[in-house]
Amino acid sequence: MLCEILPESARQQFLTTGAFQHEGHGVIYHISERSQTEIHTNGRHSATACLQLSVPAPGCDRMIAEYLILKNDERLYWRIANVLPLENERFDSRFLLLTVFDLILLLNFAWTVYRVMK
Repeated sequence: MLCEILPESARQQFLTTGAFQHEGHGVIYHISERSQTEIHTNGRHSATACLQLSVPAPGCDRMIAEYLILKNDERLYWRIANVLPLENERFDSRFLLLTVFDLILLLNFAWTVYRVMK
């Protein structure tokens, strides 16, 4: 049924990759059978969405529901789906601290091996 309602380009994407893209208002939705929907804004993956059906159903049924809601009422989708923004990609000073610590340990190890081999 999914293949019957998708436009030709989305159908070909789905048959080839198991996923397809739907272009919304300034947003591109990457809808996949095996993972949550990815939301891309300005060419970047910015959020993940999960639309929970009220009954257990195959992945294609969820894809049909998401596609039809997005196609007909994108604002409704944003109200009923669980949209989880991705964390900001900012520099974390803890990473720098751990990197410096690892480097010190590596240098200490190399110095110890050098002294033993001498």
